[in-house]
Amino acid sequence: MAYVLRPGRRIQREVRRVAEERLDGAIGRLDQVMTDPGADIETLVHEVRKRCKASRGLARLVEPALGDDFASFDRTVRDAANQLSTLRDAQAMVGTFDSLLAARPHDDILRTVRDHQATLSTGATQAAVAADDDRISAARALLVEARDASQQWKIPRGFDTIEAGIVATYRQGRTSLRKAHADPTDHRLHEWRKAAKYLWYQMQLVHDAAPSVLGPLVEQLDLLAEALGDDHDLAVLVELLDDHPDTYGTPTEVEHVRTLARDRQTTLRDSALRAGATIYAEPAHAFAQRVARYWHLAVAVSPELPDRPIESAKPVRSLVERERKFLVDVVPDDLDRSDVIALRQGYLAADEARSVRVRDAGPEGCTLTVKAGSGAERTELEWPIERREFDAAWVHTVGQRVEKARYRIPFAEYIVELDVFAGDLDGLVMAEVEFTSSDALRAFEQPAWFGREVTDDGRYTNASLALHGLPSDGPTTTFA
Repeated sequence: MAYVLRPGRRIQREVRRVAEERLDGAIGRLDQVMTDPGADIETLVHEVRKRCKASRGLARLVEPALGDDFASFDRTVRDAANQLSTLRDAQAMVGTFDSLLAARPHDDILRTVRDHQATLSTGATQAAVAADDDRISAARALLVEARDASQQWKIPRGFDTIEAGIVATYRQGRTSLRKAHADPTDHRLHEWRKAAKYLWYQMQLVHDAAPSVLGPLVEQLDLLAEALGDDHDLAVLVELLDDHPDTYGTPTEVEHVRTLARDRQTTLRDSALRAGATIYAEPAHAFAQRVARYWHLAVAVSPELPDRPIESAKPVRSLVERERKFLVDVVPDDLDRSDVIALRQGYLAADEARSVRVRDAGPEGCTLTVKAGSGAERTELEWPIERREFDAAWVHTVGQRVEKARYRIPFAEYIVELDVFAGDLDGLVMAEVEFTSSDALRAFEQPAWFGREVTDDGRYTNASLALHGLPSDGPTTTFA
């Protein structure tokens, strides 16, 4: 299941469930490393380390209730991840060089130093972790110990423990941000990164309390943590260049890469500090209390339904179609025909008084429409549908279809919809005009080029035309 606590469920059960899922997942990946000769060790180890961090984030969220058990659990999971850190560290520098190269793909000095690092990292990776490495079994044993310990955690009912955990993590991040802003050293940025990462984990855990608000916050925290993570990797690169300059090339080459790394850090830090100012704008207690209110509301009323958007302030759509129809015998040459769209519509069901159709209007999308009644004023209900839904319905409309080109032509304060039919209805041209009120419908004076009105002739509804074809007395119009 997702890395999330579900409002309305007992907190202790939810916390234990998430801990078990994260750690069992990590253990399972280590088992795969040890038993599958074709396993992608690097990817699996990376997944294990991510689950270790997520488990530590969960424990930090409920730290106020764990007491001394928190330090023991946190140390056990951290030690398990550290057993596997060599592999990650071997590849991290190559990724850091690649990020610099992405901005300077034609920098030959940077590429030369990067390729040298890749050679070093390849050798380190090959020696880092193997399936039979004792560190794999040691990490597995530590994770089993941590998982078993998590299933004994005692978490009080209610949200107080989690609220206190959020206060501590948010306050740590806010304090770290203030220090980093005052003196942006590598160490201070790294400390802030760890706090931001823990807050990211914790907001994921309480996300379902208010997805519309906490979802964007989770995304912003993810971006912040990623930027600070990139900054840390660059700091490690600079440290390596300072400590082992002869390993990476000439003094000129090393200084060139060092300058690029520091310049990139400056850009990342400017962006991170500004984003952090918004994320950490509230006092810690105010932030945590706001999240707590979201949680209590989700429990008392119901969780948000993210798939059901808030109703907009658009005017209420009319459920009545007011329309008059006219045959057209001769189409004037001077009409503006620039606004045209191809329509195809098929009928799933239809009789003299009701119809259910699907319509494909090309770039304007697809719709499902129900009409009932007859004459100039009918009930009309319409919904947008996805194209795959249209396609699923379209196959059931064989023999009950209409294809036409629709020209929208301005006339006074109205829009004339001039439909030029194709296929079996070729030669039929009709003009339709829709109205917003019954008074406007009755007062409409048709232009001289309109022919006979067929508003009340049921044979000229699109449904009847689709089912029965062109009436025997229907006109034939040449349209060019």
